[in-house]
Amino acid sequence: MLKNYITAAFRNLYKNKGFSAINILGLSVGLASFVLITLYVYHELSMDRFNTKADRIYRIVENLRTENELLLQSTSSPPMGPKLVQEFPEVQSFVRFLETGLLVKKDNVSFYEDECYLADSSVFDIFTFPLLKGNAKTALTEPNTTVLTEKTARKYFGDQDPVGQSLEMDGEQYKITGIMADVPENAHFTFDILVSFSSWSTHNKENEMRAWYWNSFHTYILLKEANQIESLRAKMPGFIERNIDKGGMYYEDLPLQSLTSIYLETPRSWENGKRGSINNLYILSVIAIFILLIACFNYVNLATARASRRLKEVGLRKVLGAQRRMLIAQFLGESIIVSSIATIMGFSLAWMVLPVFNTLVEASLGFAIVPHTYYIWGSLIVLAIFLGLLSGSYPAFMISGFDPLQIFRPSLRGIFSHQYFRKILVSAQFVISITLVAGTLLISDQLSLLRTQSLGFRKEATLKLQTGGDHTIREHLESVRSELLKIQGVTSVTASHTVPGESTTNLYSQLEMQDGKMSPTNINTNFVDHDFIPGFGIEMLAGRNFSRDFKADDTTAFIINETAMKDFGWTPQNSIGKKVHQNGKNGTIIGVTKDFHYRSLHHKIEPLMLTINPWAYNKFSVKISSNNIPSVVEKIEKQWKALAPGLPFRYSFLEDDYNNLYKADAQLGKVASVFSSLAIFVGCLGLLGLTSFSVERRVKEIGIRKVLGASVGNMIYMISKEFVGLIVISFIVAVPITYYLITRWLENFTDRINIGPVTFVIAGISVLAVAWLTVSFLSFKAASANPSKSLRSE
Repeated sequence: MLKNYITAAFRNLYKNKGFSAINILGLSVGLASFVLITLYVYHELSMDRFNTKADRIYRIVENLRTENELLLQSTSSPPMGPKLVQEFPEVQSFVRFLETGLLVKKDNVSFYEDECYLADSSVFDIFTFPLLKGNAKTALTEPNTTVLTEKTARKYFGDQDPVGQSLEMDGEQYKITGIMADVPENAHFTFDILVSFSSWSTHNKENEMRAWYWNSFHTYILLKEANQIESLRAKMPGFIERNIDKGGMYYEDLPLQSLTSIYLETPRSWENGKRGSINNLYILSVIAIFILLIACFNYVNLATARASRRLKEVGLRKVLGAQRRMLIAQFLGESIIVSSIATIMGFSLAWMVLPVFNTLVEASLGFAIVPHTYYIWGSLIVLAIFLGLLSGSYPAFMISGFDPLQIFRPSLRGIFSHQYFRKILVSAQFVISITLVAGTLLISDQLSLLRTQSLGFRKEATLKLQTGGDHTIREHLESVRSELLKIQGVTSVTASHTVPGESTTNLYSQLEMQDGKMSPTNINTNFVDHDFIPGFGIEMLAGRNFSRDFKADDTTAFIINETAMKDFGWTPQNSIGKKVHQNGKNGTIIGVTKDFHYRSLHHKIEPLMLTINPWAYNKFSVKISSNNIPSVVEKIEKQWKALAPGLPFRYSFLEDDYNNLYKADAQLGKVASVFSSLAIFVGCLGLLGLTSFSVERRVKEIGIRKVLGASVGNMIYMISKEFVGLIVISFIVAVPITYYLITRWLENFTDRINIGPVTFVIAGISVLAVAWLTVSFLSFKAASANPSKSLRSE
């Protein structure tokens, strides 16, 4: 019996090759899209889960209250980790990281290494960073010792064994004590070099245990048991009260952030590594589910459209004794066979286009990220059965439920008079399509705003040249600047610690308030030279810029931004002359700049202080006016090698670096655009199904109308008008859904587009146009047919 059903199923699929191909194609494309997006979402959710102790690792973060604001920081101070281990038995161990960049030299060849950290020796006990060579317990215990990743070791030593050898880093010799495996891609921070924390603490013994407000470190703790976290959190207020003095600036809380939540939670200030967006994952997940639902709806519509051709088969089987459950099993079996073929094709299609998708999302995805192979095969089988049951249930129960007597009557009107369910499915497809198109257009508008928004500074044609904090460059700063300015096409050269788009230093400071008292705060600070403000085209609101004519500016002058002025309750006029104590430097405010976006538009503009400190400069920003930029860059390189022969010439363009801050958003826009197009394509297949059904059911009516003089245009209008009504209803439903989803996504930005009706109208008209063309194709074909063929049996 089973063999007969399977044979009949394949025979029926072959007999209706067109419908079968559309069914399988729609499900395959929908499934491939679902699989690709699911792989990406799985990859994002798997961040840091490669650590075997991930459930016991937490990061100390800070809620720091000043007199003006609450600072939510990802950083912590050096005493926190050791003190937690000392006071609480729940805490087994800690590791502190201090992010840094190093100028590494080997055999007269030098490189800037950006991804470097100072770390405690406990790092290999807490995190799953396998050490390939060396002793994990002692590798980072001594000062001036370092561990390299496998990739970095190969870069400097080739196939040699580097353990025991030395590297010059920032002018000092460091002994290599271990080689570790490269940090997995799904870690929220990565690095190439680890330097022993004792290299820092040897010179900072007092600060290591007393500098409670030196917030430049990322501290992770390891609990003895995962279930002890809530009891430890409850003890944090007492810990703060016992150990940290409460003044004008104090810790409101020291939350403990679980390792696996860091990547997708709302970023805090001074985050280490990369961050994802949970809102982006929500949107992509919705798109994946939407496309799969459209594909399933297609099957239902197409199966229903075919039903009238199989009524007599069902009637004969019932007359010959077939029970309804046997017919249901037959139709569900056919559906599962179709879904199985589509599942295999969908996975194959996903595997084939995976390299293209990886390029689109700039990731290295693969089925290997799923921990066990049998998960994939199991998912394949379950998905095929689930899709088969989901898609085939309605047609199976509907067709098998017909009365044989009704089937053999001349009129079939009573059988197919109820089309509401099919209309609901098609309306749902339209809702999804309009939502995806409108959402994609709105994402594109927001990305366009990011590209065109006035940032308050000029980023165009600015070459960012790394110096690595080289002492020789700092000592001859003016000479280097003067030589670079001699190059034709170079209009300005400015030195600074960071440039817009990079994280600034956050320093403890005291500022004079209106009542004359000095108020403590932590404020973002950038060390700049005299040419930074005019070089970047930043406008002054009050006061003046740093000047070489005033020698005292080098040691006593500070400039703040407009936001800082407002936060401290000052006006542009009374800001000038306010006292500042910062990092051992006492001076006054000489100017106020207009606000500029020194970080990405994901963040609101925060208070910023600018001051001169040549020993903190890490880079030059070179403005180029020439149209032949490559030629100017070549001249700069030649001059740089003459000025600093021992330093690498490494540069980037500020505009490119700044645009990279929105890489994840741009990727979302590309992915949404591609899969919205696929969703519309798959949705059009569903329209073909419903139109086929409508035409098949009304073929005699069309013939009679043509005989009575109806034109082809009248026929197309008659058939397509019901779909236009469905699109109007779907448009009304889609607008609030899209508005809600996009509003949630726009929360990631401080500057946002205004969501107006135009975008929704464009989306609705686009879907209407595509749907009308799809419907009109079959309608025209039916309306152009010879009426004698449809009426020959009457």
